[in-house]
Parts: sequence; structure tokens; C-alpha cells
Amino acid sequence: MAEYLFEIGVEELPTTEVDNILKQLREKIESLLKTENLTFENLRVFFAPRRFGFYIQNLQEKQENKIVEKRGPSMKVAFDENKNPTKALQGFLRSNNASLDDIFEKNDYIYIRKEVEGKLSCKILQENLPNIIKGLNFKKPMKWGDGTYSFVRIPHWILSIYNGEVLDLEIFGIKASNKTFGHRFVKDEPVEIKDLKDYVFKLKEFKVYPFEDERKDFVKTQINEFEQLNNLVVEKDEELIDEVITLTEYPGILNGTFLEKYLSLPEELITVTIKHHQRSFTVFKDQKITNQFISFIDSPTGKKEIIKKGYERVINARLEDARYYFEKDLKIPLEEFNKKLEEIVFQKELGTLKDKVERIEKLSNFICEDLKIPYSDKVRILRTARLSKADIASNVVYEFPELQGVMGRIYALKDNEEEIVAYGIEEHYKDVPKNITGAIVALADRIDTVVGSFIIGNIPTGSKDPFGLRKKTDTLFEIIAQYKWNLNLEKAVKEASKLIGKDIPDELILFFESRYELFHSNVRYDIARAVKGFWKKPYVGKLIVEALSEIVDQEEFQHLLVGFERVHNISKKHDSFEFDPTKFIEKAEVDLFNVYIDIKPKILESIDKLDFKGALKHLISLRPYIDSYFDNVFVMTKQDDIRMNRLAFLKNLDNLFLLLGDLSVIEKKVNS
Repeated sequence: MAEYLFEIGVEELPTTEVDNILKQLREKIESLLKTENLTFENLRVFFAPRRFGFYIQNLQEKQENKIVEKRGPSMKVAFDENKNPTKALQGFLRSNNASLDDIFEKNDYIYIRKEVEGKLSCKILQENLPNIIKGLNFKKPMKWGDGTYSFVRIPHWILSIYNGEVLDLEIFGIKASNKTFGHRFVKDEPVEIKDLKDYVFKLKEFKVYPFEDERKDFVKTQINEFEQLNNLVVEKDEELIDEVITLTEYPGILNGTFLEKYLSLPEELITVTIKHHQRSFTVFKDQKITNQFISFIDSPTGKKEIIKKGYERVINARLEDARYYFEKDLKIPLEEFNKKLEEIVFQKELGTLKDKVERIEKLSNFICEDLKIPYSDKVRILRTARLSKADIASNVVYEFPELQGVMGRIYALKDNEEEIVAYGIEEHYKDVPKNITGAIVALADRIDTVVGSFIIGNIPTGSKDPFGLRKKTDTLFEIIAQYKWNLNLEKAVKEASKLIGKDIPDELILFFESRYELFHSNVRYDIARAVKGFWKKPYVGKLIVEALSEIVDQEEFQHLLVGFERVHNISKKHDSFEFDPTKFIEKAEVDLFNVYIDIKPKILESIDKLDFKGALKHLISLRPYIDSYFDNVFVMTKQDDIRMNRLAFLKNLDNLFLLLGDLSVIEKKVNS
């Protein structure tokens, strides 16, 4: 078994390209090894700011030999009338270094069977790797020289070692070697590498952690040591840690301070300013923010005191800017910012943010009415809706968009708004708001955005969803389910389209159905499909999913599904519900009608109480009567009035079942 290590050294990698590079590289190498039938135990792709690559451990050194059959000319072409080989056959044998003794006939054709020797894995890598690397795609590739080459950034070296020896490659005119480079501030000369173990050891010696998980561990270890040494707590922002390890080969901790006067600013504003401008972490003591911060620098030999002063100077300057904007905003009541929303376009065809706020307010009122929210709560919800986007026009949010909602909450509390209103402003941006004011405004906001986007043609296609409509729709279902609201989402969607002044496009209904089916991806696919029409009432659909999941494998229910399928299939094309029970002739149809009349109100009552387990149990009681009906009643009789009457009755029965989902799509484990 072999070990292979590959690394390409480049100029600074853009952070936006890293995930893309690693994903492509892994997929392409895995595909090559699979195609070539080479086994291996461990494939790992890795990156640092000035390099990326992969290694393979326990790689099969050579393909297995294989027997292949090669087809030649047909029997008619291979031999003449006297059974002598023709020139066609002779040419086939010659080109394959074979004789007449090697041939055999199959399906009227000449074949030869040859043993093909397996190729060495080093040769396979040598032949394919240059094209794999050159075939990587990037969002914004760089060209250099006369434009012949294009890559993520200009490459400077290639390390290629197979079982301790250089595997000769040439990519972009650079010949591979057994040499890499340490940290640019530590060692300018190349470092000779023997194998993977040597690679890791020597790079660490020269201040490079080539593997991102090791850099992350190194960052977290330094943070923990800082906390323990100083009895402080660092806000461990995982997103920021990931950014640090993407930007540094040897992330070294740096501790600095900013002026204490800036501690009067809101904690969130301090944190975002420090994170946003200097990729630094805020520090807390006794759950209160301090005037300390920590940063990570990629300068193992740098003069930390000078670097620290530079960080402190920039952070103090940014905090001064933040203080200026914040104090300027405080002079204006939050509601006054709504006037400025007239100057901010939401979407060209959907008006300004002021127009959107007005729609959110009306939709919030509509939802409150549908849910029968008490008047006192509704007043607070509508107040939250009125102020929901006001802070977008503030100076702070203009400079720090990520504080949208947070500043709304801060400014609302400053204006003595009720806490539930203030926190509702912040919460309505979250996936599942913690309070009712934020939750209902979140629904109104998302419904308006999704409906409006579809109306003007901004529809997600493939992997493209620039307005995040899939996520917004999923959170609609999640909020409704979490709050257990029996909301009629379909009516709210229609109200949203009415406020915009356009009809709902058909694509929107299909979109809601598909997202609602995916919303239940944690249950059996057939149950999720059966309830997709309940996007209209998402909480009802969730309860039905739970009830069906509990009962679906029970034998009685399985037999019921068989009976329902016959009801559904025979009546689905019939469009009338009008029937006359006095025209029922057979005892089985009279019996089914009588039990239907008895059971229907019980099912409807259970549904009204959201007791779907009870409703399904009532449905199951119909099963023997449905079986008897189809055993003894010929529905499609030639007598028109009898046939139409039976179909209309079955249509009513089918409709009763459909109140609990499209049960026809649920898989049956019993025979029809």
C-alpha cells in the first residue's frame, strides 16, 4: 500500500474560494480512484492561506489484472467461403498480437480474451492529476503571463511525493519536487520533505499548520489559556474562528484594549465593530463586556507590541465612528425613521420599504384576526409591525447592516416602547422568534416577501435562490408549527397578493407544496407526500403526519388503504357530489351509507378538535363495510342513474378520506 502527498503553493487564497476548492478537489480525486478501481483508506484535502492539497494513505499500488473480451469482425466477414481467415480477421489478430488459437465465437462475432495488466497507481496519478488541478473551477480566476494560464491565484511550487519519492508532474509550467515552503515570515528557503509525517513536522517547525482542524484547535487552545490566565471569558464566535483559520497559517493570539469610554455603547455595537473591522473577539468579565479584545495575527516573528498598537488605534477609531452614529440616531425617535423608508427601495416592482412596512402591518392584522389574538396583544403586534423596519434607515444600521433589528430593539427601549414590542422588532428576523409579537410580524414579513417575489418573477431555480425564498418559506412552517397555530396560510397568502394588487401565480402553489413536503423530510416520504396539500394549514398537516406515522403500519389501517384506493380510483374523475340514498339497491351499499352517515360527524368533530388520531380510528371502522361494498356492488352498471348515483356517493366518501391527506400515495404492505 502506498502513501501520496500533493500540495500546490499559491498566493493568498480568497476566502470565498476555499470551500469550493476543497469540495471540487475531493470529488475529483475520489472519482478518479473509483473509476480506476484503486482502493484506499484515507483521503484528506486541506488548505492554508498560501497552499492547498491532499494526501492519500494506504493507496493500492497497482490495479488488479483483469480479463477483457475484445470483439472483432462478424463470422461472415471473418472467414471466406472456404473457411479461411479474411484480411479483416488477420488485421484484427495482428493489431491485438493474437492468433487463430485465441479466438472464439459469441453472438455471431469473433472475440478474443486477453489479460490486461493493471496500471500502477503512481502512473494513474501522474497522468490525471495535472488535468484535475487545471480543471478546477473558480468564481473569479486569475490569469497571468500572456493569459495562457488561469487559476485561483498564481502558483509558486508543487510538492508531489509518492512513497517517499518525487512523483514527476508539471502543472502551469512548474515541475513538481519534494520541496515546500514554511511561513513566509519565518523561512524563505525551500524545505525538503520525505513523507506526510515529515511534512507535518517540518511545517509546524517553520510555523505552518497545514490542516484547518489543527489551526482551529490551536486557536481554541490559546483562547482557553487566555481565559484561565486572566479569569475572563472570550465570546467564541465560531464563524469568526473559521474566518481566522482561513486567513492564517499560524494564528497567534494578540491581546489589546480600547478606551473605556466606549463601554457606554451597546454591547452588540461594540462586538460588531470589533468583529466587523478587525476580525477580533470581545472579552467579558462577570457577564459584562470589558474594554479588552483578542485578535489572531499571522506573524510569528512580528513585533507584537507594534502590531497591538495598530489594532488598538484602528478599533478605537472605529468605535469612535460607531459612537458618533449612535448618538446621532438617539436624537431621533425610532418611528421618525419610518419617513426615511420612503427613500429606500425594497424591490422596484414592489415599492419602497415604507410600502412593505404598510403591507406587513395589514398582514399582521389579518393573521391576528385569523388566530383570534386578544385585542391587547394585537395592539402590541401592530406596533411591532409599524416599527419593524424603522432602524434600517438609522445611521448605525447603514454602517453595520448586521445590527438590523438589534438596533431597532435598542432604540425602541430608549423611546420607552413596551419590552415585548422592542424585543419583537429584533426577534422577527429570527427563524423562530421567542415572543408572539416577533412571531406574527415574522410571518407577515416572510409571506409578503415570498408572495411578492413570485408575483414579479423572482422565482428560485435549481440551486439559485438569491432572495432566500426557500429558507423563508421553511421558517413560515416552522414558526406556525412551534407556536401550534391553526393558521390558514392559504388565506394569508391570498391577502398578501391582494395587498400587492396581483394574482397568485400557479408556480407559488407548487412551490409551497414542495417545500411543505420537504419540511417533513424526517418522516416516511409517502406520508410527507400525502400531506403536502396541507401547506395551507401547516400545523394541521404536522398533527396529521404524527397521527399517520403512529398508525400507518397497523394491519387494519393497511387494509383500509386498499379499500380507499378502490374508492379513490373509481370516483376521482366523477365531478358530482349529489346522490340519492333511496336509489341504493344492494344491502352492502345501504350498510356502507348508514355507517358513513354515523361516522362522518364523528370524524368532522375529531378534525375540528385537531384529534387526528381519533379521526383515523373512525375511518378504520369503515373498512369492513368498504370491503363488503366492493365484493357485492357493481359500481359501473350499465344503468346510468344507478351508476352515477353510486359514483357520487363514493365521491363523498373519497372526500371524507381526503380531509386527512391523500392516503392513496401511502405505500401498502398488504395485497389488494
